[in-house]
Formats: sequence, C-alpha cells, structure tokens
Amino acid sequence: MKTALITGGSKGIGKAIKEELEKQGIKVISWSKSEGQDLMIKNPILPKIDILINNVGGMGTSEYEDSDECMEKNFGIMKRLIHQYLEQKSNRDYGRVITIASIYGTYPGENPWFSASKAAQIMYMRSMAKKKLGITFNCVSPTEVADAGTPKKVKLKSKDIAKLVAFLCSDDAEFINGQNIVIGEYK
Repeated sequence: MKTALITGGSKGIGKAIKEELEKQGIKVISWSKSEGQDLMIKNPILPKIDILINNVGGMGTSEYEDSDECMEKNFGIMKRLIHQYLEQKSNRDYGRVITIASIYGTYPGENPWFSASKAAQIMYMRSMAKKKLGITFNCVSPTEVADAGTPKKVKLKSKDIAKLVAFLCSDDAEFINGQNIVIGEYK
C-alpha cells in the first residue's frame, strides 16, 4: 500500500484530494493547522511516504509587508518538505511529488507576491524533474474553484482537481514529469 502526505488536507481542495486518494487505496496522512500541524511555526519530521502533495498555501494581501509570509507559506514550506522527502531515499522505484500551484503562477494576478510565490513553485518543480531521481515532480494549477468561495458561474470543483492529482499519483502517470497542468477555465 502506498502512503501519501498532503499538507492542508482538512478542507477544500486538500480534503477532496485526501478523499480521492483514499478511494484509490492509498493511505493518506494530512497535515494542516486545524489538525495541529502549523507548518509556518514548526517543521515536523516527515514520515516515510511514497507521495508528497504540497497543498498548503495562501494568498495574503498585496501589501509589501506580507510578501515574505506569502513566499514562505507557498514556496518555503514546499521546498523544506521536498528536501526531507528526498533525504528519505534516493533512487526510488516509485515516487510522486505534486504541488498545487495556481494559474496565477503562469499568468499575472492581482497579488504580486502570490503570483511570484506560485511561479517559484512551478519553476522549482520543473527543475527538480530534470534531476531524474525516479520521482515525478508535477504542478496542478487550478483557475477559480467553485467550492472555494468563487462565483457560482465557475464550474471547476475541488473534486475535479482531486481526480487529476489521483491520476498523477498512479502508475499510469510514470512518464508525466516536470509539467504544470492548468485545470479550469481561464479567461
């Protein structure tokens, strides 16, 4: 049985991913603030896992004072967890790292710090993929998500993102590496 760790897995996109992976027979460990793992104030030791899903993050405000916090929440936590994941075992037969980025990591958004942190996530993941470590590194970049407080006209739901993530975790996705997959409608 494969084991996955997802950050921010207690609600929204993270919860949908957790539920979808469990349907696929994957054991899922969830770390989130509401589950006692505030990754902004402590750096817990990563358990032995096969799959790492970086979902925790946040937009913050567009005020300059929030720029460091936004970068840490979106990029810093992801980077630290990936380093721990790589220290567990090199030359894996199977391994998946998936980061939930955003359309605003590729196209400009209203918040410059959020866009910059998501762009950093995407480029970091693509660069890691080039190392050929027996692990796939991919980003999933949603546009607006209907069940995340956006207008009702939006059709993309968290469960749609979860299905894509589950596919990327599967053996069928072993040759998908270094990709930033945009999901949803972009206007």
